[in-house]
Amino acid sequence: MCAAWLAAGCASMTPEECLHADWRVVGYEDGAAGRGAATLGNHREACAKVGVTPDFAAYQAGRREGVRQFCHPANAYRLGRGGYTYTGICPADLEPGFLDALDEGLFVYGLETAVDEVAGEIGSIDYAIAENDEDMAEAEEQLEQADLSDEERRRLRKHVYELARENGRLEADRRTLVAELRVREARLRDHLGGN
Repeated sequence: MCAAWLAAGCASMTPEECLHADWRVVGYEDGAAGRGAATLGNHREACAKVGVTPDFAAYQAGRREGVRQFCHPANAYRLGRGGYTYTGICPADLEPGFLDALDEGLFVYGLETAVDEVAGEIGSIDYAIAENDEDMAEAEEQLEQADLSDEERRRLRKHVYELARENGRLEADRRTLVAELRVREARLRDHLGGN
């Protein structure tokens, strides 16, 4: 089956899959993957091209079993950690446990995203500082040339000064972000019960 058939717009099943489908298994796989009930319509459309009509009863029976597998709290937590948005697929008896686990996973996802965001900002600052260091080294190397005019020397010195000043500001921002990163990492660690 096409992995991202819904997003990509490709057929939900190939003609070969339609001809040899065990509709209970197809329903189970769709349910276990969290696909909505409308998925059968996509299969019906794909299989009509080769004259195959899905077995609705078998598909629905399999899908019900698959949905129960999908709606397990451990799966909900894993989905939440990945930023999943709930589509209302779980039956009423499983939905409360699923939603509790999903909310917990989403909370952890938010904490992890906050850590990653600050770490990314620190990485950007580190890159900018390294770029400025390279520019300063190049300007200082040019300053050692004997054939520079006074105007060129003034311009290069000013450039080195501005880069050094910019790096000072960036390093102050980095210290603030490192402190924030430690706070966010501690929050995540505490929530997960680690040390």
